[in-house]
Amino acid sequence: MELDKVTEIFFSPTNTTKEVITAIAKGIGVTNTEAIDLTKPAIRDKFNLHIESSKEILILGVPVYEERIPEILERTLTKLKGKGQAIILVALYGNIGEGIALKQLKSLAEQGGFKVVGAASFIGEHSFSTSKLEIAQGRPDRADLKQAEEFGKRIAKKLKNAADIHKLPELKIEGKLPLMAKILPRNSARFFAQKPQVEKENCNSCGICVSRCPVGAIAKDDLEINDMICLRCFACVRVCSQEARKIKFKKGWIIKFILKMKSRKRKEPRTYL
Repeated sequence: MELDKVTEIFFSPTNTTKEVITAIAKGIGVTNTEAIDLTKPAIRDKFNLHIESSKEILILGVPVYEERIPEILERTLTKLKGKGQAIILVALYGNIGEGIALKQLKSLAEQGGFKVVGAASFIGEHSFSTSKLEIAQGRPDRADLKQAEEFGKRIAKKLKNAADIHKLPELKIEGKLPLMAKILPRNSARFFAQKPQVEKENCNSCGICVSRCPVGAIAKDDLEINDMICLRCFACVRVCSQEARKIKFKKGWIIKFILKMKSRKRKEPRTYL
Protein backbone atom coordinates (compact mmCIF):
# COMPACT_ATOMS: atom_id res chain seq x y z
CA MET A 1 0.00 0.00 0.00
CA GLU A 2 1.38 3.38 -1.05
CA LEU A 3 0.57 6.52 0.95
CA ASP A 4 0.10 9.98 -0.54
CA LYS A 5 -0.93 12.04 2.51
CA VAL A 6 -0.41 12.16 6.27
CA THR A 7 -2.94 14.02 8.43
CA GLU A 8 -1.78 14.88 11.94
CA ILE A 9 -4.56 15.43 14.48
CA PHE A 10 -3.56 16.38 18.00
CA PHE A 11 -4.47 18.07 21.26
CA SER A 12 -1.27 19.54 22.69
CA PRO A 13 -1.47 22.48 25.15
CA THR A 14 2.30 22.49 25.82
CA ASN A 15 3.35 21.15 22.37
CA THR A 16 4.82 17.87 23.68
CA THR A 17 2.24 15.66 21.96
CA LYS A 18 2.67 17.70 18.78
CA GLU A 19 6.44 17.08 18.82
CA VAL A 20 5.96 13.31 18.92
CA ILE A 21 3.30 13.36 16.19
CA THR A 22 5.56 15.45 13.95
CA ALA A 23 8.47 13.03 14.46
CA ILE A 24 6.31 10.03 13.55
CA ALA A 25 5.10 11.81 10.41
CA LYS A 26 8.71 12.56 9.48
CA GLY A 27 9.51 8.86 9.77
CA ILE A 28 6.62 7.92 7.48
CA GLY A 29 8.28 10.06 4.83
CA VAL A 30 5.28 11.48 2.95
CA THR A 31 5.75 15.11 1.94
CA ASN A 32 2.03 15.91 1.69
CA THR A 33 0.99 16.57 5.29
CA GLU A 34 -1.83 18.42 7.04
CA ALA A 35 -2.01 19.37 10.72
CA ILE A 36 -5.26 19.81 12.66
CA ASP A 37 -4.72 21.32 16.10
CA LEU A 38 -7.61 20.39 18.40
CA THR A 39 -6.00 22.40 21.20
CA LYS A 40 -7.78 25.46 19.84
CA PRO A 41 -11.44 25.69 20.99
CA ALA A 42 -12.56 27.17 17.65
CA ILE A 43 -11.11 24.17 15.76
CA ARG A 44 -12.80 21.69 18.12
CA ASP A 45 -16.13 23.50 17.82
CA LYS A 46 -16.29 23.11 14.03
CA PHE A 47 -14.39 19.81 13.77
CA ASN A 48 -16.19 17.32 11.53
CA LEU A 49 -13.72 15.35 9.43
CA HIS A 50 -14.61 12.67 6.90
CA ILE A 51 -11.65 10.95 5.23
CA GLU A 52 -12.25 9.69 1.70
CA SER A 53 -8.85 8.76 0.21
CA SER A 54 -7.66 5.19 0.80
CA LYS A 55 -4.05 6.40 0.49
CA GLU A 56 -4.29 8.82 3.41
CA ILE A 57 -3.04 7.88 6.87
CA LEU A 58 -3.97 9.66 10.08
CA ILE A 59 -1.88 10.14 13.21
CA LEU A 60 -4.07 10.93 16.20
CA GLY A 61 -2.33 12.03 19.40
CA VAL A 62 -3.52 13.23 22.81
CA PRO A 63 -2.02 13.74 26.27
CA VAL A 64 -3.11 11.48 29.11
CA TYR A 65 -5.14 13.23 31.80
CA GLU A 66 -5.98 11.18 34.90
CA GLU A 67 -5.02 7.98 33.02
CA ARG A 68 -7.56 8.70 30.23
CA ILE A 69 -7.97 10.88 27.16
CA PRO A 70 -9.00 14.46 28.02
CA GLU A 71 -12.73 14.51 28.68
CA ILE A 72 -13.25 17.58 26.46
CA LEU A 73 -12.12 15.52 23.44
CA GLU A 74 -14.48 12.59 23.79
CA ARG A 75 -17.36 14.17 21.87
CA THR A 76 -15.07 15.86 19.35
CA LEU A 77 -13.36 12.61 18.34
CA THR A 78 -16.70 10.94 17.54
CA LYS A 79 -16.85 13.35 14.58
CA LEU A 80 -13.80 11.77 12.95
CA LYS A 81 -15.05 9.39 10.25
CA GLY A 82 -13.30 7.16 7.75
CA LYS A 83 -13.85 4.29 5.35
CA GLY A 84 -11.24 1.80 6.45
CA GLN A 85 -8.22 4.14 6.24
CA ALA A 86 -5.11 3.49 8.30
CA ILE A 87 -4.66 5.34 11.58
CA ILE A 88 -1.85 5.56 14.15
CA LEU A 89 -2.72 6.32 17.76
CA VAL A 90 -0.47 8.13 20.24
CA ALA A 91 -0.95 8.81 23.95
CA LEU A 92 1.56 11.01 25.75
CA TYR A 93 1.84 10.81 29.53
CA GLY A 94 3.98 12.42 32.21
CA ASN A 95 6.08 9.41 33.25
CA ILE A 96 3.58 8.37 35.94
CA GLY A 97 0.78 6.35 34.34
CA GLU A 98 -0.41 5.77 30.78
CA GLY A 99 -3.73 4.30 31.91
CA ILE A 100 -6.34 3.42 29.29
CA ALA A 101 -5.95 6.37 26.90
CA LEU A 102 -4.72 4.23 24.01
CA LYS A 103 -7.56 1.76 24.51
CA GLN A 104 -10.04 4.63 24.43
CA LEU A 105 -8.50 6.02 21.24
CA LYS A 106 -8.61 2.59 19.62
CA SER A 107 -12.30 2.21 20.42
CA LEU A 108 -13.12 5.67 19.04
CA ALA A 109 -11.03 5.09 15.89
CA GLU A 110 -12.65 1.75 15.12
CA GLN A 111 -16.13 3.12 15.74
CA GLY A 112 -15.26 5.90 13.31
CA GLY A 113 -14.40 3.39 10.59
CA PHE A 114 -10.58 3.35 10.72
CA LYS A 115 -8.07 0.50 10.73
CA VAL A 116 -5.58 0.88 13.59
CA VAL A 117 -2.17 -0.05 12.14
CA GLY A 118 0.01 1.21 14.97
CA ALA A 119 -0.17 2.70 18.45
CA ALA A 120 2.30 4.07 20.95
CA SER A 121 2.57 5.63 24.36
CA PHE A 122 5.29 8.27 24.71
CA ILE A 123 6.48 10.36 27.63
CA GLY A 124 6.31 14.14 27.88
CA GLU A 125 7.06 16.62 30.61
CA HIS A 126 4.33 16.37 33.24
CA SER A 127 1.93 19.31 33.53
CA PHE A 128 2.87 19.65 37.20
CA SER A 129 6.62 19.68 36.55
CA THR A 130 8.58 22.65 37.92
CA SER A 131 12.24 23.56 38.36
CA LYS A 132 11.98 22.35 41.97
CA LEU A 133 9.91 19.25 41.18
CA GLU A 134 11.14 17.84 37.88
CA ILE A 135 8.80 15.25 36.39
CA ALA A 136 9.98 14.03 32.99
CA GLN A 137 11.66 17.40 32.54
CA GLY A 138 12.57 18.13 28.92
CA ARG A 139 10.72 15.17 27.47
CA PRO A 140 10.14 14.16 24.82
CA ASP A 141 13.90 14.41 24.50
CA ARG A 142 16.16 13.61 21.57
CA ALA A 143 16.04 9.87 22.31
CA ASP A 144 12.23 9.91 22.48
CA LEU A 145 11.89 11.76 19.18
CA LYS A 146 14.34 9.41 17.51
CA GLN A 147 12.19 6.47 18.63
CA ALA A 148 9.11 8.27 17.31
CA GLU A 149 10.72 8.76 13.91
CA GLU A 150 11.82 5.11 13.80
CA PHE A 151 8.29 4.08 14.73
CA GLY A 152 7.00 6.06 11.74
CA LYS A 153 9.48 4.30 9.45
CA ARG A 154 8.35 0.90 10.71
CA ILE A 155 4.71 1.82 10.09
CA ALA A 156 5.52 2.93 6.52
CA LYS A 157 7.36 -0.33 5.88
CA LYS A 158 4.51 -2.36 7.35
CA LEU A 159 1.98 -0.69 5.07
CA LYS A 160 4.19 -0.92 1.99
CA ASN A 161 4.39 -4.68 2.47
CA ALA A 162 0.65 -5.08 3.09
CA ALA A 163 -1.48 -5.95 0.10
CA ASP A 164 -4.64 -5.34 2.14
CA ILE A 165 -4.38 -3.49 5.47
CA HIS A 166 -7.72 -4.93 6.59
CA LYS A 167 -6.14 -8.38 6.71
CA LEU A 168 -3.52 -7.19 9.19
CA PRO A 169 -4.04 -8.69 12.66
CA GLU A 170 -5.82 -6.54 15.22
CA LEU A 171 -3.52 -4.71 17.61
CA LYS A 172 -3.79 -5.83 21.23
CA ILE A 173 -3.19 -2.77 23.40
CA GLU A 174 -2.38 -3.03 27.09
CA GLY A 175 -3.46 -0.61 29.79
CA LYS A 176 -5.57 -0.40 32.91
CA LEU A 177 -6.87 2.17 35.36
CA PRO A 178 -5.19 2.30 38.76
CA LEU A 179 -7.46 2.35 41.82
CA MET A 180 -6.99 6.08 42.42
CA ALA A 181 -8.16 6.94 38.90
CA LYS A 182 -11.28 4.83 39.44
CA ILE A 183 -12.11 6.60 42.69
CA LEU A 184 -11.47 10.21 41.75
CA PRO A 185 -13.98 12.15 39.59
CA ARG A 186 -13.01 13.43 36.17
CA ASN A 187 -11.02 16.67 36.00
CA SER A 188 -9.70 15.97 39.50
CA ALA A 189 -6.42 17.83 38.86
CA ARG A 190 -8.02 20.89 40.48
CA PHE A 191 -8.07 19.01 43.79
CA PHE A 192 -4.26 18.82 43.74
CA ALA A 193 -3.14 22.09 42.17
CA GLN A 194 -4.38 25.65 42.42
CA LYS A 195 -5.43 27.58 39.36
CA PRO A 196 -2.40 29.62 38.25
CA GLN A 197 -3.32 33.11 39.41
CA VAL A 198 -1.73 35.99 37.55
CA GLU A 199 0.75 38.09 39.52
CA LYS A 200 -0.17 41.53 38.23
CA GLU A 201 3.15 43.11 39.23
CA ASN A 202 4.95 40.81 36.76
CA CYS A 203 2.32 40.75 34.02
CA ASN A 204 2.69 42.96 30.91
CA SER A 205 -0.85 42.18 29.68
CA CYS A 206 0.38 40.63 26.41
CA GLY A 207 -2.58 38.22 26.38
CA ILE A 208 -0.66 35.17 25.22
CA CYS A 209 -2.08 33.13 28.11
CA VAL A 210 -5.60 33.93 26.89
CA SER A 211 -4.87 32.81 23.34
CA ARG A 212 -3.09 29.61 24.41
CA CYS A 213 -5.66 28.36 26.93
CA PRO A 214 -7.22 25.24 25.36
CA VAL A 215 -10.58 25.69 27.09
CA GLY A 216 -10.96 29.48 27.06
CA ALA A 217 -10.79 29.63 30.85
CA ILE A 218 -8.92 32.97 31.03
CA ALA A 219 -10.90 36.22 30.91
CA LYS A 220 -9.54 38.80 28.45
CA ASP A 221 -10.24 41.83 30.66
CA ASP A 222 -8.72 40.88 34.03
CA LEU A 223 -6.87 37.64 33.07
CA GLU A 224 -8.63 35.73 35.85
CA ILE A 225 -9.17 31.97 35.42
CA ASN A 226 -12.47 30.12 35.70
CA ASP A 227 -11.54 27.48 38.25
CA MET A 228 -14.25 25.01 37.23
CA ILE A 229 -13.12 24.63 33.61
CA CYS A 230 -9.34 25.07 34.05
CA LEU A 231 -7.64 21.79 33.08
CA ARG A 232 -4.44 22.47 35.04
CA CYS A 233 -2.50 21.85 31.83
CA PHE A 234 -0.48 24.95 32.82
CA ALA A 235 0.06 26.03 29.23
CA CYS A 236 -0.43 29.59 30.50
CA VAL A 237 2.50 29.11 32.89
CA ARG A 238 4.79 27.70 30.20
CA VAL A 239 4.17 30.44 27.63
CA CYS A 240 4.46 33.44 29.97
CA SER A 241 7.78 35.18 29.33
CA GLN A 242 7.29 37.31 32.45
CA GLU A 243 6.76 34.32 34.76
CA ALA A 244 3.58 35.99 35.97
CA ARG A 245 1.91 32.65 36.71
CA LYS A 246 3.26 29.76 38.78
CA ILE A 247 2.30 26.19 39.62
CA LYS A 248 1.23 25.90 43.25
CA PHE A 249 -0.01 22.72 44.90
CA LYS A 250 -2.74 22.18 47.44
CA LYS A 251 -1.38 20.24 50.42
CA GLY A 252 1.97 20.97 48.81
CA TRP A 253 4.46 18.65 50.49
CA ILE A 254 2.13 15.63 50.28
CA ILE A 255 1.45 16.09 46.56
CA LYS A 256 5.11 16.76 45.82
CA PHE A 257 6.17 13.64 47.73
CA ILE A 258 3.67 11.43 45.89
CA LEU A 259 4.64 12.82 42.48
CA LYS A 260 8.33 12.48 43.22
CA MET A 261 7.95 8.86 44.32
CA LYS A 262 5.80 7.88 41.34
CA SER A 263 8.10 9.50 38.78
CA ARG A 264 11.51 8.34 40.06
CA LYS A 265 12.13 5.78 37.34
CA ARG A 266 12.50 6.96 33.75
CA LYS A 267 9.85 5.25 31.64
CA GLU A 268 10.35 4.53 27.97
CA PRO A 269 7.97 4.66 24.99
CA ARG A 270 5.89 1.57 24.27
CA THR A 271 4.88 0.79 20.70
CA TYR A 272 2.36 -1.57 19.14
CA LEU A 273 2.72 -2.75 15.54
